[in-house]
Amino acid sequence: MKKIECLIPNKKLHLLEDALRGHGIRGMTVSDVRGFGNEQTRPDSFLYLPKIKVELYCNEEEWELLVDLIVKTCYTGSMGDGKIAVLDVREIVRIRTGERGTVAV
Repeated sequence: MKKIECLIPNKKLHLLEDALRGHGIRGMTVSDVRGFGNEQTRPDSFLYLPKIKVELYCNEEEWELLVDLIVKTCYTGSMGDGKIAVLDVREIVRIRTGERGTVAV
């Protein structure tokens, strides 16, 4: 199993949500976050820009497709398009039912 974390601009959230729902993703976690990147145009005092962090879990077979979908949906070619991290997940447990593994996703 994999966990996909992506940082995207706020204005892309609804487009990404629609794209993921259209692909059959039934759940994700969304957080408001702030940070800074490699931009060299910021003043001496760091300017923390607002972003959205989206987290979702998937099986081994679909993570590459989901990453491609996220890139396609969020790409503008400008600084600040975001980042995607794909992490290995050892186990997932649904607390309510005790289900484990991919059925808990």
